[in-house]
Amino acid sequence: MTNTPEGTTPTPIVLLENEDEKVLPIYIGASEAFSIQTALEEMSYPRPLTHDLLVSMLEGLNTKIEKVIIDDLDDGVFFARIIVTRNGDEFEFDARPSDSLALVVRTKSPVFVSKKVMEQASVDRDAYKTGA
Repeated sequence: MTNTPEGTTPTPIVLLENEDEKVLPIYIGASEAFSIQTALEEMSYPRPLTHDLLVSMLEGLNTKIEKVIIDDLDDGVFFARIIVTRNGDEFEFDARPSDSLALVVRTKSPVFVSKKVMEQASVDRDAYKTGA
């Protein structure tokens, strides 16, 4: 989806929705949007894209992305953590939400958003207008 106010360049956006019909708009870069789109459309390339490479490396190391948690917001910037498991051990990695989302669409891992972030940045689904 894109948000296109008059006179501006389209900005890729990801909308995460909860059961309370609230949406969390996260604006992302063009390359991350492309990566997410290619995964959603199951497009393949002769050489792996960066996120495909990372998933392949994780699988080769017998690890699994268990979940992504978007848990902080500071001055309009979201922060996320990727939780990875291997042989029963859990590892946590700081990550940008856009990269995290590019990985979860490939691995079908769940995404969680903290209550604090939803309270600070979500809007009612019906009130949110997109350029779609």
